[in-house]
Amino acid sequence: MVRKAFILNLGKLLIATAWADGTLHQQEINALKELLFLLPDLSGQEWQELELYMTSPVSEEERRILLSRVLDDIRSEDDKDMVVQTLERLLRIEGLPQDQETMVVQQIRQDLEAHPTGLLATLSKPLRWVIGSRVSRYPSDGRESRLEDFIKQTIYFQLAMERQARGLPWSMQDEDETRKLCLAAGLLAHVASVDADVSEEECSAIVRILMERWQLSNEEAQIVARISQQQAMKGLDLVRLAKEFCARTTIPERRSFLRCLFHVANTTDRTSSDEIESIRFIAKALELSHQDFIDAKLSIPRAERGGL
Repeated sequence: MVRKAFILNLGKLLIATAWADGTLHQQEINALKELLFLLPDLSGQEWQELELYMTSPVSEEERRILLSRVLDDIRSEDDKDMVVQTLERLLRIEGLPQDQETMVVQQIRQDLEAHPTGLLATLSKPLRWVIGSRVSRYPSDGRESRLEDFIKQTIYFQLAMERQARGLPWSMQDEDETRKLCLAAGLLAHVASVDADVSEEECSAIVRILMERWQLSNEEAQIVARISQQQAMKGLDLVRLAKEFCARTTIPERRSFLRCLFHVANTTDRTSSDEIESIRFIAKALELSHQDFIDAKLSIPRAERGGL
């Protein structure tokens, strides 16, 4: 069984390695979060511990301490195999030639066997490659480049500002429910924007879902959909978005909402593999099972599934 303390220390080590050049931009932090979310069975409190390491640079001394903790926790050949397999899965680099990926994995194993202190250097370059390959999913925007601005860039904040500035009517009186609505809209918009474009059909599907599930007027739903799409194209913090939505919903609500994500993805001629994988990632973040994911996918009639 995977030891939770070991997995947590391994996550901290990866973050520390990503800080090796002293900088991590917000887009890189978002990409790193997506990568780290592949680590198994982290609780909310443990995830908060990892986030602390993303807020400021990690010193060389701290990196070596974290490396020592990970190495000290490797007590058997099975442990070594688990480390290699975990890092291999995390460091699977999109577009990197297979022979180079194999060389990285072999070097990790050699470091663990004969020269463990060299593991930091071995991890550094491929980790930067992985983060770089994912950064393109989080387009740069000046206001998004600072971590402390995150709260002010949420869909809820933008909606509140627009309602105030334009004097827009708003039928929902419960602010907590409005926040849940905005989180849901962000997840829907993320799936729609995975292919770097939101079609009219996807936009219409999001509007219909918001109207039906939250009893919004067409005008209200159009506003929320537009703001969520704008924020999604700039780059949303998907892990935080999903975790906050998870905290505000019940399991039946999340299972039902997962079907909405598939319906948005399936509004165009073909559902892409990237959209499917994005929904799979969200399902995990929402603490839903693989069977929940399959059930949601199969909720779309076979004749209408397109690429599903």
